[in-house]
Amino acid sequence: MSTCPTNRISPSVDVTPDCVVQTQARLGFVAEAKLGLPRDENAWDDDINQMQKYEDDLMGWWTANERIEGFDIIGLVPLVRGVKFADRVENGIAAGKWKFERRWSVMGFFKTSGIRDFMTLKKERGELSDAELDRRLRESVPIAFDRLILTYQDRKFVDHAPPLPYLLQVMWDDLLTRYAADVPKDEREQLISLRVTVKKATEDLQVYYGFKSSGARSPEIPRQSWVRKALDLLVEFRMATRTNQDEYTIRYKRTRGDTLKRFGRLCFRAERRKGKSSADQLALLPLETPKLGRNPKIGPE
Repeated sequence: MSTCPTNRISPSVDVTPDCVVQTQARLGFVAEAKLGLPRDENAWDDDINQMQKYEDDLMGWWTANERIEGFDIIGLVPLVRGVKFADRVENGIAAGKWKFERRWSVMGFFKTSGIRDFMTLKKERGELSDAELDRRLRESVPIAFDRLILTYQDRKFVDHAPPLPYLLQVMWDDLLTRYAADVPKDEREQLISLRVTVKKATEDLQVYYGFKSSGARSPEIPRQSWVRKALDLLVEFRMATRTNQDEYTIRYKRTRGDTLKRFGRLCFRAERRKGKSSADQLALLPLETPKLGRNPKIGPE
C-alpha cells in the first residue's frame, strides 16, 4: 500500500501491513501483527509507530481508485500482552506521543490445541467500525485451523525474511526432497547431486509454500534474495558448490535427525566465525538453548 505525502511517519512510500482485510466496498481493516513482544515495554513503541504509520489515506485497496472510505487500525498481539500493550497505546495518546483519528483497537490472539486446533481472537481495547464484529470480538472468537489451511494451504512464509535456519530446513526437507525424487543416487558417496538455480528454487518455494504475486501491489514470497542467501550458506557449509552466478550444485542427503537443529548449529558457528552473537539463532532450536560461555558445547553433527 502507499502512503500520502502528509504521513507523519513515512510520507510517500510503499508500506506492507501484516494484514489487510476489506469486508465491504467502504470498509476495511489494516493490522500490525506481532507473534511475540519483548518484556521491555519500551521496545513496543516501534510496533505502535507501525500502527501510527497506517493513520493515512492509504492507497492499494480493492476499489477502482485504490482508496476506501474508511478503515480501522488493529494491533494484533499475543493475548498475554494485550492489556499492557493497549495501556501503552492509550497512555501514549494521552501524552500526545501518538495520534489516531481513525478507529483503532488492540486484539489478542492465542492458540488452543485438542482434537481440533483453534486460533482464538479477542478484542482487548478500542472500537471497530463494524458494530456486529465489535460485539462478537468482545468475547473470544475461536477460528478452526482447518478452515485457515483450507483457504491458505500449507504456507510456510510471510512477508518478512525468515530466520535462515528455518528457510534452510524448509528447502532441505521439503523442496530438495521433491527434486531428489527423480535423480539417481551416487551409490559410492550415498549422495544425490542436484543442480539448482536461484530462480527455479524461488519460484517453486512460492508455488508450494509461499505466495505468487497477484498484482502490482502483491509481493512474491519468499523473495529471490532470501533464497540466494540460503544457497550461499550451503556453499559455506560445504554442502554445495556455486557453478555460476545463479546456479548451485547441492550434495544432497536426507537428514535423519532434526534438520532445523542441524542448520541452527551451522548458522551459529558461521556467525561466531564472523564475530557476531548468535543467541537469536539458537533460540529457534526445538531443544533447550545452550548457555553461551567461553567454550559453548554445541554437540556433534
